[in-house]
Amino acid sequence: MDETLDQPSRAPVFLRALRAAVGRAPLWLICWSVPLLLGLAVALPFVAALGSALEHAYAPGAVLPGMDEVFRHDHAGAIAALRGDADAGAAFLGFAMILVGIFTAGGWLQVFLERTSGHSVRRFVWGGVKYFWRFFRVFLLTVLVLAAVSWLCFGWPWKALVLDFLFGAEDGDLHALHSERTALGLTWLQDGLYGLAFALVLAWGDYTRTRLALHDTRSALWAGLCTLVLLLRHPARTLRPFLFLFLVEWVLAIELLGRLSWRTNAGIDAESTWKPVALLFVLGQLAMIVQVIARAARYKAAVLVSRVLVQPLPQRDPWGKRVGGPGGPQYPIDETDEYGISF
Repeated sequence: MDETLDQPSRAPVFLRALRAAVGRAPLWLICWSVPLLLGLAVALPFVAALGSALEHAYAPGAVLPGMDEVFRHDHAGAIAALRGDADAGAAFLGFAMILVGIFTAGGWLQVFLERTSGHSVRRFVWGGVKYFWRFFRVFLLTVLVLAAVSWLCFGWPWKALVLDFLFGAEDGDLHALHSERTALGLTWLQDGLYGLAFALVLAWGDYTRTRLALHDTRSALWAGLCTLVLLLRHPARTLRPFLFLFLVEWVLAIELLGRLSWRTNAGIDAESTWKPVALLFVLGQLAMIVQVIARAARYKAAVLVSRVLVQPLPQRDPWGKRVGGPGGPQYPIDETDEYGISF
């Protein structure tokens, strides 16, 4: 059952969010299976074509080490055709994954904002449908903001104000600098600022979607502006849970599973069988599951923080116009009623 405001906890927000996300196994299994199936749609044509090419040319068990430079040269035409088809399919599936992400955001927020339990899959689907177009507008706003960030970090402002004005690199040309260390440091600074800005924009998008769902409003622009004020007023309380969740995701998906995958891949040689390949597949799917759970935990964290920091909308008083004496029965009226008060 979801944790509510009636059941306070002293645990850090990111731990409460992780616990809530991990406990929704049917939901994150669904969210994991969708990109897996879409990825298989791109991979299966490669498997079929390469299997046909290798069917009578290599002994069983020698498939992986046989895909060397000679193989790629002999089948260059077929591989190029496969890549061309895969590029078009991957572009379509990439956009489909964006739409899936918008849908799942509504589902997670619907489940985490409700106080009821049970039928979580049904409520998840209902939330995805309910908030889809509102969150799609948030996605469009996010794209515009990221485009502006990219222009600031890689366009005229960076080249003219930083490289040219501050460091004397005419036309933003790093080769004009006298120190290679300075050029490398500026490159790292540029990439670091862009990465930080990118992460902040994504956090802003998560809190904007949470505000829309929490207040059940429709204006993505107004919610985005209010969220910007919230982040500026409470940067530590809003961003700290996201930072800890990022560190958990980094340790599990990148450091642990990534290093195991690298060692497994490096150990494949002519004597290897299908087992290391299967292990690579399993490790990759575990990394995807970690990312799905971390994504759900970010929405849960945004809900927990927003319930404390975001003020509820003022509710219209349905009894604002009423008749009846003090302490007695009150009767609401509207403009069509013909009631009055006698003196």
